[in-house]
Amino acid sequence: MAFKLKNFTELYKRPTGPVTKDYAKSLGFHIADDMTLHTGQVDDYEYEKKQDAKIKKPLKKKSKKMGDFKHSDAPDAKGKFKSLSASGLASWLIKTRRGNLKRIIGSLNQQVVFNRGKNPSYARKMKTTMNIVRKRLKKEK
Repeated sequence: MAFKLKNFTELYKRPTGPVTKDYAKSLGFHIADDMTLHTGQVDDYEYEKKQDAKIKKPLKKKSKKMGDFKHSDAPDAKGKFKSLSASGLASWLIKTRRGNLKRIIGSLNQQVVFNRGKNPSYARKMKTTMNIVRKRLKKEK
């Protein structure tokens, strides 16, 4: 069996995507189904199979561990976390979160986690506020 050698550079002039069998055939090349054309590019069959899988794939369901997002009914802080002192912020949080320790600590802990790398002094202020809130709410009970 004799093969006619061709200029392979023509085959790879296509600007994007893998070199498909149809494109190769239009240039006069024969490509086997299981043959990869070169590293990183697959033949037409595998490429179409991947594209079909992307289209037919159903949307991922949320994992059972993660609950649905719910907006808080607490009012927006509008800069109060930065502007108020630790004790003033503790008073405001107790008032707006109706003394619910879990919600207050959750709000403050979120601020600590997101700011401990960028703004450590702000994170320390939030921890101080947490301690103040804990003391005040334990005295009231």
